[in-house]
Amino acid sequence: MNAFLESLAPELREAIELAASEVCFAKGQNVFNRGDAGVAVYIIEKGSIRVHDGDLLLNRLGPGEVFGEIAGLGGIERTASVTAEEDLELLRVEREALYDAVRTRPEALKGLVSMLCERESGIAERMTRRSWKLRAAEHELEIGRRIQTGFLPDTLPEIPGYEIEGHFHAARVVAGDFYDAFDIPAIGRVALVLGDVCDKGVGAALFMTLFRSLIRASAQSRDFKSWGVEHDPAWSVTSGEQDNSTLANETLANTVALTNNYVATTHGKTSMFASAFVGLLDPGTGTLNYVNAGHEEAYILGNDGINATLPPTGPVLGIFPGVRHEMATTTLAPGDTLLLYSDGVPEATSRTGEQFSDSRLRDLLGGFDGSAGDLVEMIITSIKDFTDGALQHDDITLLASRRDKG
Repeated sequence: MNAFLESLAPELREAIELAASEVCFAKGQNVFNRGDAGVAVYIIEKGSIRVHDGDLLLNRLGPGEVFGEIAGLGGIERTASVTAEEDLELLRVEREALYDAVRTRPEALKGLVSMLCERESGIAERMTRRSWKLRAAEHELEIGRRIQTGFLPDTLPEIPGYEIEGHFHAARVVAGDFYDAFDIPAIGRVALVLGDVCDKGVGAALFMTLFRSLIRASAQSRDFKSWGVEHDPAWSVTSGEQDNSTLANETLANTVALTNNYVATTHGKTSMFASAFVGLLDPGTGTLNYVNAGHEEAYILGNDGINATLPPTGPVLGIFPGVRHEMATTTLAPGDTLLLYSDGVPEATSRTGEQFSDSRLRDLLGGFDGSAGDLVEMIITSIKDFTDGALQHDDITLLASRRDKG
């Protein structure tokens, strides 16, 4: 006999057997779907089921177990879907047939109420355990968020004649976007960095810390060989006194190569990568040496809007070991602003499913002539107005650097 039926009082077992009928489902077939009206309770005789909400697995049940009793006996909508994981043999107990069977059997009715109370108590206990586990997981995520926030700069460099402004807003508790700005006194440059790790959530956050740390540490190190990762020999300085421009080129090339090669060779199996813009700014001349590794094109804004676009100069970081990234050079003239952003800006989505888009961003930038802080605030305000409270699907990150008009 079915283990569940054996556990019941004889009067209730008899009532259920009177109301039950045998039904079969093939592997992969749905027994019922979320939102269906509850009209019956099911007892598994043979096979197993998967209880789920879309792709989210909630439970697995096998022979001797019962499912669907709350909605089935209460006549309410199903709160989850049930699918056969293998060929199923079930006892289907119709609600009205069971009520008819217990109506003239007081002991059976008492047993039915007792059974439901016991099962509700068990459900409440399981929910309590899950709530504690969820609370613990949320606590761990909050710790991760605080740690990750520590990888973003607390303050940005204060450079005479320049203003630097950043913005970061995660779509989840932790994120894959990052930005950074820091001095490299040895070569008289300021690094301006913005990156976006593929995917979202915890995995992207872990690699965000790796990419950001590699870029900052390698950019500030002159002893590239000590990293034990092949750097770019095309920019090696082997002898003689070199000017800061040559050292800046070497630093940029090796920073990108070291970061790319380390992730690609050490963590290649994860298939995690990042797009990134890495620029070295000479505050004195406004010269910007940069690599755009598969990232959104950057903009240089002047008095009349967009003066120049800085498209990718090579592939993303972390996939192809040994790949060369071409370096490019531009200049921030007095009054110019460099704008870096992640794809969460153009891909911000409204309530109707429309994206903010690159074209809308370019239209917004046309004719802008203000501070870096005003620029970032204008973009964020426009995105908020456009999305109107819709769910944020991707991280939104901005970094702007403006050179004073002088």
